[in-house]
Amino acid sequence: MPTVYRTTAIWSGFQGAPGYTKFSWDDLATDAARNAAGAAMRAFFFSLNSHFLSAWTITVQPTVQGFDTATGTLTSEASMTTSPTAVVGSAVSTQYAGGSGVAISWKTSTIFNGRRVQGRTFLVPIVGVFETDGTLVSSAITEIKNAGDALIAGSTPKFSLWAHTWDNTKDPPVMTGGDRFPVTSCVVKDMASQLRSRRT
Repeated sequence: MPTVYRTTAIWSGFQGAPGYTKFSWDDLATDAARNAAGAAMRAFFFSLNSHFLSAWTITVQPTVQGFDTATGTLTSEASMTTSPTAVVGSAVSTQYAGGSGVAISWKTSTIFNGRRVQGRTFLVPIVGVFETDGTLVSSAITEIKNAGDALIAGSTPKFSLWAHTWDNTKDPPVMTGGDRFPVTSCVVKDMASQLRSRRT
């Protein structure tokens, strides 16, 4: 029974909080692997902390969950033996749009169920990334892509995406299959992204 492991970071300190970011991994069956995944997730956010206000924190949770890739059934829970410290923003107080930010697109080299496997992570809210015309500052694009590339470059554990298939004839839809695939690259488009669930 293949397993996909997930780590979660909780965003706090802003209107509409909390926010959640979930990352998937290929193998977090040992303490060392769980600790490494937590450290890698924290490093991703820490490298971008100049774009988070000083009142905001992003905390990687120590609990790691394992799921059956084909059914979505929770099969295990374990804790990191070294909990990542919270990432605290370093940007000075400034105006920002609560529902707007940046999306980083994750790419794989895999076709699954007739489609290329890809995913996205939203960095919302975020500051210091917008031009006066609403596009992104080129230096911010580079920073975010570098953070994504560093996350991908880690060899163990491997940052991955969890792809699902669904039976949409059921109400609600039922998951009928899935698998995990390593992320091979990332893209940051020169455009703002909106995330409705953090607007209120």
